[in-house]
Amino acid sequence: MEKKWTFLKFLGAGIILILIQSFFQKYDAFKDIYSTYIGYLIPMIYALFISIFLEPLVSKIENRFKLKRWVSVSIVIVLVIIGVIGFVGLILPQLGKSFKELYNKLPHMQEQLGNLIKRVLDFLKEKELLIIGEKQIEDNIINLLKRNIGNLQEFGISVLLNIVWWTVALSKFFIGFFLAVFILLDKEYFIKFLNNILTIIFGKEKGIYMSDFLNQSRNVLLNYVWGRIIASAFVGVVTFAVLFSTGVPYALLSSLMIGMGNMIPYVGSIVAGAIAIFLVILAEPSKIIYLFLAMVIGQAVDGWIVGPRIVSETVGMSTFWVIVAVLIGGSLMGPMGMFFGVPVFGIIKLIYEIQLKKNNNSSSKIIKNKKEKKWKK
Repeated sequence: MEKKWTFLKFLGAGIILILIQSFFQKYDAFKDIYSTYIGYLIPMIYALFISIFLEPLVSKIENRFKLKRWVSVSIVIVLVIIGVIGFVGLILPQLGKSFKELYNKLPHMQEQLGNLIKRVLDFLKEKELLIIGEKQIEDNIINLLKRNIGNLQEFGISVLLNIVWWTVALSKFFIGFFLAVFILLDKEYFIKFLNNILTIIFGKEKGIYMSDFLNQSRNVLLNYVWGRIIASAFVGVVTFAVLFSTGVPYALLSSLMIGMGNMIPYVGSIVAGAIAIFLVILAEPSKIIYLFLAMVIGQAVDGWIVGPRIVSETVGMSTFWVIVAVLIGGSLMGPMGMFFGVPVFGIIKLIYEIQLKKNNNSSSKIIKNKKEKKWKK
């Protein structure tokens, strides 16, 4: 039986390696298969993730107040709906106003930036630090800015023209949310069903082992995602409080970008902060010091108070491996991969620790058996 299980493990590892190699060699073919077939399963995938994230809240309300399951699920749904309506009603109008104002100011900002570049070139020329022709540099920079601003305007128009696509995507999400309600209402059945499938595939002993591993992986994913949400909310609120109190333009837009960017460790904060700095410099350069202050305070909250507990306690990875996870995840799946790359590496680390512990226990048993045999002799 042990030889058979070893053979199956090698066979499974070989199949996985073949699939990974095929994925990188035939990426377009895999993408077509995903869009054609797997795309139909997106509502079910949404339902699975939504139920995983909402289940702890449902269980906490159910156990704390001794309520029936359907009552607890209903309360959680109402809280989610209130949160979504609050976000849409309070934040989106302000964001829309900021985007409209920003869009209208783009030509003026372009002119301001051109004047700023001209002043910098004049300063360099005065100090005799300008080596190549200033006219050529100025023309190249302004042309580059014109092309990028034109692309930004085209992007805004394309977003408006793709309302139908967004509607379809939202409809799939709502279907997934509807299915998640049924999973939450009868979670014991689905857990038992999953355990039965694992038992059929791996046997009773291995099935229990796999069930425990999936539960630990779920905890890693769940704790990390909720932790990042909490940390990013802290960063966004702190940033907005500083920017709003000091009268920095685009305070809500900048703080929201920085908060959402903070969801992706290190990389997201840098990108979002750079965009916010660019906007404030173009709108009101004298207020840039307050933006830097807000970013420093927000990152201090995340880096010293909230962040270390999240990464160390839920994932347990050093900064090096977090950055590696973000880079690899981003290269494979874009922004979504950058976010989920860290918990995926955390799960890989969990597999590593389980196997290491298993090997150490086996070695200890072998040494113990040898000592017992030697003692008997």
